Amino acid sequence: MGALQDTIFYVLSFLSLYLQVFLLITFLDRKEDILIRRKPIKLKHYPSVTIIVPCYNEQGTIRKTVRSLLNLDYPMDKLDIVLVDDGSTDGTFTVLKSFSDIKNIRVIQKENGGKHTAINLGLELTKTELVGGLDSDSFVHKEALKRIVSYFTDKETMAVCPSIIVHEPKNFLQKAQKAEYDMSIYTKKMLAFLGGIHVTPGPFSIFRKSVFDTLGPYTKAHNTEDQEIALRMHYAGYKIEHCPDAYVYTITPNTLPKLYRQRLRWLYGFIRNAVDYRKLWLRPKYGTVGILTLPFGMVSLWSLLFLFT
Repeated sequence: MGALQDTIFYVLSFLSLYLQVFLLITFLDRKEDILIRRKPIKLKHYPSVTIIVPCYNEQGTIRKTVRSLLNLDYPMDKLDIVLVDDGSTDGTFTVLKSFSDIKNIRVIQKENGGKHTAINLGLELTKTELVGGLDSDSFVHKEALKRIVSYFTDKETMAVCPSIIVHEPKNFLQKAQKAEYDMSIYTKKMLAFLGGIHVTPGPFSIFRKSVFDTLGPYTKAHNTEDQEIALRMHYAGYKIEHCPDAYVYTITPNTLPKLYRQRLRWLYGFIRNAVDYRKLWLRPKYGTVGILTLPFGMVSLWSLLFLFT
């Protein structure tokens, strides 16, 4: 039994190391293509954009979230903001109503049905060229939308993901997550170069509206709808990009129980979506997401389970 365990350990270690070396080689090969803009930019064309903000019991953060959208350096006549209260039981809707007099903001209240239902309601009202969401505990850099939109000059790009940064970490747990999130920016960009992004994060991923017109709305997807839509896009042959200088700041769990629940949801969602989309696995037709991202994601999960069993 000891020899078998040693073999499993070495195989998993080799595969994990192989992935890291592969990503490093990708970085060394493509580092000149990583676009980081330090100053404000101007676009030749400003497409119309709708941002949907699903809210549930976020009275403490939602005002700052909406203000960050209103502070975006983007023509307000090209930007629609849809605030959807998903049956909150606190004062969230009262806060949302304080924005209802602003011309480009629409406030909606509905019965609680889950995040995906709130976003889908917003999608039904969307008439713009581009559409995205923003979690109600996240805040956007004022240049984020312009920087993301610049990637849509490539007609094949159907969605663009931002770089997510931990907002004002206060304790050791949040500071550890900050290091993890910062590292994930590098990983996300390398996967974008390879065509292997498997999650379009809820905080400020922007899509062409035609994605949902063609593929349909979000599904519950084991409470990881942002992963399912990305896999659905890969199955349809759609290109997903990553904009490393589009910064979105998000509040992360500040206690171990909250972090445990979040990561358990992520792991469960990954496993279930990977099984649901097993037709992508190891098929060159679906590119890196099927050959690399999903298999190596499962290897990482097996490695974690092996270390703790």
